[in-house]
Amino acid sequence: MHRLLTITTAASDLSLLTIEEMRAAAGISGSGSDTALRAMERRIAAAIMSECNIAIGPGKPPTLLRETLTETIYQACGEGLVLSRRHDVEISSLVEDTVMLLAADYMVDPESGIINKLCDDYPTWWTARKVVVVYDAGFETVPDDLKMAAIDFFRLSWLEQKRDPSLKSEVVDIPDVRRVERGYWVGSVPGQSNEGAVPDIVAGQLTRFRNMMVA
Repeated sequence: MHRLLTITTAASDLSLLTIEEMRAAAGISGSGSDTALRAMERRIAAAIMSECNIAIGPGKPPTLLRETLTETIYQACGEGLVLSRRHDVEISSLVEDTVMLLAADYMVDPESGIINKLCDDYPTWWTARKVVVVYDAGFETVPDDLKMAAIDFFRLSWLEQKRDPSLKSEVVDIPDVRRVERGYWVGSVPGQSNEGAVPDIVAGQLTRFRNMMVA
């Protein structure tokens, strides 16, 4: 099975957080750091999309936000067709080997993005050389659990800028003026994932949004 995904109408804004939410996560008031906040939020959103394996259309960045897509699937054979994007899926048209199917000819699970073909209102197998699906997928509004993951990621990333990740411990003794003792980790830093850009504590919150690999 081979497929081609095209972004027909891209999301106008890829942000997962508002500027007010960025400021709150960073513990900042006022607009003086807005440029830096927005730049960090873009990097964080991109890292989350990569972690969730969101399918990429040529020339467009991946997103969990709502877009209109055209997906062409060649040698579409099997019990269910899995679309490359999911969440709140709405199909505008579905053409099987040049034949436009009616809504009664298939059903789609809007969360998983799995399309089942129907025969007499009963699921059957797809046996097509080419299926072309035009559909909308993604969130109009960032859901609370995705927003919370983005906020946690943002807060950790912002604080990370202000400390040495290799610092293990710090002791400040004031009595006879000032004494500072610092201990540093040698080798990999505990609590930091070596698998990717998304911290483990955030990655665990993204289970719902992870896409399965589709051929």
